[in-house]
Order: sequence, then C-alpha cells, then structure tokens
Amino acid sequence: MSPSRKYRISLERSFYIWVLLFFIGILGYLNYQILKSFFISAGWAIVIALVFHPVFDFLKKFLKYRGITALVTMFLVIILFLFPFVYISYQIILETGELIRSVNLPELINKITANPLLSKILEKIGFITGGNISSLESLIKNELSGLLKEGALKIAHGFGDMITLLFNLILTFFIAFFFLKDGDVFVRKIEEFLPFAETDKTSIRNQIKNIIYTTFYGGIMIAMLQGTILGVTFYFLDIPSPTLWGFATAVCSFIPVLGAFTIWGPASIYLIVNGFIIKGFILILVGAFVISLIDNILKPVILKGKVRLPLIFIFLSVLGGIKVFGLIGFIIGPLVFSLFVSFLEILKNFVGGSENV
Repeated sequence: MSPSRKYRISLERSFYIWVLLFFIGILGYLNYQILKSFFISAGWAIVIALVFHPVFDFLKKFLKYRGITALVTMFLVIILFLFPFVYISYQIILETGELIRSVNLPELINKITANPLLSKILEKIGFITGGNISSLESLIKNELSGLLKEGALKIAHGFGDMITLLFNLILTFFIAFFFLKDGDVFVRKIEEFLPFAETDKTSIRNQIKNIIYTTFYGGIMIAMLQGTILGVTFYFLDIPSPTLWGFATAVCSFIPVLGAFTIWGPASIYLIVNGFIIKGFILILVGAFVISLIDNILKPVILKGKVRLPLIFIFLSVLGGIKVFGLIGFIIGPLVFSLFVSFLEILKNFVGGSENV
C-alpha cells in the first residue's frame, strides 16, 4: 500500500472517530437531560441492590429463578425498612409537635438559674449575654422560634411533595429490582468500556462494594441500632418523645469522638440534676456499657479490612456529599473520594510500570 493511500485511510479514520465522538457527545448530553431527574432514584436503587445482594444470593439457592428471587428480595426490603421508616417518621412528627407545645421557656430558664451547678455554667458563658438572664431568654426564644419556623416550612414542603416522594420510592424499588435481576450483566457491560487491566477493574469493583457496605452497615445500621436502643431506654424510663430522641441519637452517632454521647450524656446529667437519680444512672449504664460498646466493638469488626481511608476523610466526604447531592450524598461522598484515591493508585502503578493498563 502506497504512503499516500495509508495517509488517506488514516485521515478518514480520524474523521470518522471525530464525527462519532461529536454525535456521542450530543446524544450523551441529551440522555443526561432526559435521565437526570431519575439519578437520585437510580443511585438509591444501586445502593439497595448492592446492600441486599447477599440476601438475593441466599434466596436464589431456593427460588432458582432470578426474577422471582429479585421480587421476593424487594418485598423483604419494603417490609423490613419502608414500613418502619414511615411509622417512625409519623411518630417523630407527632412527638416534635408535643415537645414544642410542652416547652415552657420561662419555667425552663427559672429551673436553670435555680440550679447551683447550672448557674455556675451560665456565669462562665455570661459573655454571650453580658450576664443578663433575660437576654439569654430572648436569645433562646429567637433561636428556637427561627428553628421551629424553618422546621415547620420544611415539613409543610415535605407534605406538598408527598406524591413526588411516593413516585420516587416506587421508581427506586422498580430500578433496584432490575439491578438485582440483571446487575451482573450491567457490570460486565460497563467494565468492557474501561481501558484498565483486569486487576484494576476488580480493585475498582471491590472498592465500590466496600464503601457502600461499610457506609450502610458501619454507618446507617450502627446509627439505627444505637438510636433504637436509646429510644427504647427512654420509653421504659418514661422520658417524653422517645422516638424523637432515638432519631436524634442516630443522627448524632455520626459525629466523630462524641457520637451518641451527645444525646445520652446531657440527658443523664439533666435527670440527675432534676432529682431522677436512678433514671440518670440507668441511662449512664446503658450509654456507657451498651451504646458505646457498639461503637468500640461492633463498628471496628464491620470496618475491618474494608476501608483504607482515614475516618476523618470519610466523615468530611459524608458531610460534603450530603451538602452537594442531598441525603444520598451520605454514600456518594465517600464513594467519590475513594474512587479518586483508587484512580490515583492506578495512575501510580501505570506510570511506575507495575501494571499494564
């Protein structure tokens, strides 16, 4: 073949590639615009499919057919998580309203100022209000009223979007069903387009599984367990709004170092200061020897060998992910950060010559 013909074929090939890239870019953008409304549902569907894939594999031994197995798995997810979630959300709304109505701010301020220990604490932080208790009351009133107003608006907005929420839930479970049923095929198709060595593809796949596994079981499940234990303890100790405080405990369990102590610590002190000494010490025992042990024993067992990132980076990526992506950012944040580290390692190996990518 003559050099001129080789050059012409090469030029034609380059032209075809650029034309293809152009159309792929246009069509990719249009697909993005079409599907972007469903990204959140698809994201949660992927999480559900990965987290409950072990259940799917277990049931497949008995049910044989992948479609039936995926359908039964989704029913279990709905029964075990969706129904309790709806009930707990309803209870939290009720208990929040009751708590707001029961708070007598002037009486609360009087109790605080009448207590010697709390009065000393107020003196230490007197620079906030210039030592004036009435200023403290005004400060609390203003902050509390602003918080309640914002919360009421969000709740009202949430009820207004109830139909959208229901549609998104149905869509999420529908997509999760197909991810469970045909997930292996999806993964293989995606891997075909990755120009990496098989070892790198396996590493990326394992990294995604580990992050979602540890975020769900080492984060959400631990938080739910701690919140449930403290909520049940509050219920038996006859402390008002146990579901609300259990939910607050679950949220606070993600705070580094302090964790669930943020709730049960001040609550036990409050009980002891107000004369409920036995209840206060029971709460301390449950917090120190049950809830804290979950953090110190169960969480390290779940995280062992799964996550190589320092916990501070995981915590920051969770906060940043929630800020950028909403609630699903709880998982997407650490996932994006861990994949960034994985791709850096692949680049390092490629440049160093240890892997043929």
